[in-house]
Amino acid sequence: MTTSTQTSTAANTAFGNRCARYFQHLKPHAYRSHFDAARKAELGALIQAAECGHRGEIRLVVEAKLPLRLIMQKCRTRQRALSWFSDLRVWDTEGNTGILLYLLLAENTLEIVADRGIAGKVPQAQWDAICQQLQQELAAGQVQQGIKSAITQLGQLLIQHFPIAAGAANPNELCDEPVIIV
Repeated sequence: MTTSTQTSTAANTAFGNRCARYFQHLKPHAYRSHFDAARKAELGALIQAAECGHRGEIRLVVEAKLPLRLIMQKCRTRQRALSWFSDLRVWDTEGNTGILLYLLLAENTLEIVADRGIAGKVPQAQWDAICQQLQQELAAGQVQQGIKSAITQLGQLLIQHFPIAAGAANPNELCDEPVIIV
């Protein structure tokens, strides 16, 4: 009898967690207003500037909420970021130096996914520090400033590890326009 009660309680808790997560994705999110067309263009220009002087590429994806089917499949932020990393072909750069910055607004979570060329050169503590700073700025309501700072820091990491010589070709391998789904 005790075992079935625990199982029932665990099932109820799991169901309650799924419902809470679902409703979290339904409610309007305060950050949505920070991603109008002008700000999207500004972020694209910032990405373009952050890609100067190195052989890396940066992509930004901001998603207000997950589609219902992904919530029901228990998709986590990291899984969704990896999916975007693949879909946007961030892995498809000559030096394997693509970086994806992914924000899921409904859950106040973010992920940085780095291709193997850059991931092997940057200690996890540096990635964590960028994420932590961005989380703090988002929590303080400094959405645009936080994202701009994170993009700039990612560009600096790429310059540090994959600089190009002055006058050398620096093809733009990936689109600079952020993917904003709000």
